[in-house]
Amino acid sequence: MARYLTPVRIGILILTEQYLSGQFASSGQLGVLSFIASHITARGGSTGKEGQDAFVGLDANAAEILGPLAKFASDVPGRTAYDALLQRLWKLDGLDAAYELFERLGQVIAPISEAEEVQKVVSRASPLSQSIRRCSVEFTRLQFADTQALWAAFVAWRASTYDIWAQRNPDAAACYAEIATSSGDHPANARRSMTEEEGRYVSAEDTNDLITSSVHHLQKMGTRVPDAMRRKLQSWIHEQRDAGVQSLQHFLAFFEHWRSGQYTMALESLHRYFDYSLIGKGPSGGTENMRIYYQYALLHLSVLHADFDCWEESVDAMDECIATARENQDTACLNFALSWLLYLRQAKPDNRVSAFGSVSGLLGGTAGEQDEISFLKAKARETKHWSLLSSTLLEEAKLDMYMTGSTTKSVELIMQSAFVNVQHDLRTLMPATSLFEGAAFDRLAQSQLAARAHDTIQIVYGDQAPLSDRTRSLCRTAYGIAQNGRCSAGLDMLRDFLPCVSGVLKLEQRVTAFMNLLQLMGSLRQCVLGDPELDFELDLLEIELYIRQRDLDTAMKAVNAHIRQTEGHSPADIAHRLHFLVLKSTIFALSGQATKGFSIALRAASTAARLRLLPTLLEAIAALATTLKDLSEFDAARRLLDAALPMMIETRHCRLTARSFVTLGEGHVGLAGTTCAPDSSERLQQIRAAEALIERGRESYARLEDTSGVLDCLVMEAALARWRGDAQLAARADAQYAQIPRDRHEAAE
Repeated sequence: MARYLTPVRIGILILTEQYLSGQFASSGQLGVLSFIASHITARGGSTGKEGQDAFVGLDANAAEILGPLAKFASDVPGRTAYDALLQRLWKLDGLDAAYELFERLGQVIAPISEAEEVQKVVSRASPLSQSIRRCSVEFTRLQFADTQALWAAFVAWRASTYDIWAQRNPDAAACYAEIATSSGDHPANARRSMTEEEGRYVSAEDTNDLITSSVHHLQKMGTRVPDAMRRKLQSWIHEQRDAGVQSLQHFLAFFEHWRSGQYTMALESLHRYFDYSLIGKGPSGGTENMRIYYQYALLHLSVLHADFDCWEESVDAMDECIATARENQDTACLNFALSWLLYLRQAKPDNRVSAFGSVSGLLGGTAGEQDEISFLKAKARETKHWSLLSSTLLEEAKLDMYMTGSTTKSVELIMQSAFVNVQHDLRTLMPATSLFEGAAFDRLAQSQLAARAHDTIQIVYGDQAPLSDRTRSLCRTAYGIAQNGRCSAGLDMLRDFLPCVSGVLKLEQRVTAFMNLLQLMGSLRQCVLGDPELDFELDLLEIELYIRQRDLDTAMKAVNAHIRQTEGHSPADIAHRLHFLVLKSTIFALSGQATKGFSIALRAASTAARLRLLPTLLEAIAALATTLKDLSEFDAARRLLDAALPMMIETRHCRLTARSFVTLGEGHVGLAGTTCAPDSSERLQQIRAAEALIERGRESYARLEDTSGVLDCLVMEAALARWRGDAQLAARADAQYAQIPRDRHEAAE
């Protein structure tokens, strides 16, 4: 497989030879030279639409690529430059003619010594000369099998121009057809071969450029590579043996797995990318290359951890990245890492304090976030890192908006960021600035201006905006339309946009969540107000949401508010009040304050038993058993649930039954650890009973389609299996744990 030479470049070389020999009219020479220049210049690093056009160009045949030459005149009256090129293309009747072509091209380059005069020479320093020399050197070094493959690809590539050439040159076409038919090399066969193996012959450099373009597109836009591009890239990569191509292949796979929500696969691809990168640099790179690659590997690793809510791992990786960047004196990497660390602390303020928890701490200071932002802005101006300056201004605007509530100051900072974006053409940051403008206008009660700011992202920037910014703006626009009384219009807007985020898990979940929110808003507006039963169920769902988000403070405030509402109101249902008391006990248990929840659960259970409120009594018993388990009263919790479980199963309350089975299993584990002798048969019996009960709980959670409960049960089963030494059962539980998120993602697609 050739590194650089392709059938397209052979066609351009033939056109170059004709141009140098003066076979085109003076009026068309400039256009032909411009056409040649557009094909010999490097196209690496193109992104977006340009990168997609590069994919299309590699699959195009000769008629599509060379067709624009038809508008230029040749030196023969009535014939275009396209006709002249086709006549020369079809004169190549074998490998001998190809060798002669490269020999002639080698003679048009100016010699190093100026002693001899050569007519129509090309300067050795010109791009045209460099392209000719590179193609000639590679053709000379190709092995014979690769040369044959290149010639076969060239014959298939030019076959699309046979009909036009034969129409213009009937005598030559008849002679060619007679010879080609006898040898089985007729253009019809070549066209059929090209159709069957379309786009198979691609050079290693083209593949490298296209993968780089795809990676840049993924980094800036946050999308995924289209299926057609992915299939072509995979077929081209399999034919390459270049270490650089293999390295970029894994980097592309890292972004693909990251966007699709496959955390473990993204982590593995990231490790493979940097491993191949170090190998590709060879032993001559030494330790220096390893240190440089290491800091950027840590940077990507931290961003990956943060996107999957692994905040502690993200901070650890970023701390190490900052230390390595300081050691290597890499200012660009260091500044970006410091900015990202500031974002991490703002996104997760309750996180533990890390060694580099403060940017100013790097300089030996103890200042707050405002000084850290000032430090980053000063560094950005000093190093002329304008994207860092713009993003830091937006971070400062967000901080002022959240902490001090100074909207006017935030608007001023947002305008400064917008000015930097326009002044330095930071197109990828312009949509983010528009999002901040919309948020600021919302706080100023300027809903029309906020809507225009969000619409700007869709109308002005369109596909050039990162997909995450487009998703956020569209969700806010749909929500604003729903608040204006048009829920159905907002839902239609989100449904139309949903295919655009298909396969990008985080954004797809965001759009789906907003669709559910708008559906809930519409349902609440259409239902009959003042229904106590519906109000109670909605209140329970709200509290359950807070508990699942581990926002226990908000959940406790909501429970206390509902309890106060039921006090002193004669129409209030006592069962509702007791249910809220049970929830309060559960929240105390989850927050590690089981002793406070014990008396509340006991009082609720006693009152429910006295009033014969059996559903509430069973909920209270389950909460009481959980509290006893947390207080290490495992036998009491076991006896309580053993007595209540039959009635729980009869009520067909699947969530309560699942939670009780799991709590009972945990009670047996506690008994095995506190009352049984080590390595005794009684301990093993307790562990086996716990496994059976937890499995029953997992089955109940599976019927509820409660993924969180199923995953918790699988973790417990794997831990118990490892304790018993059953590696096979533990591996099966781990495999099920890993399969559930993948199944959810496939079902979402």
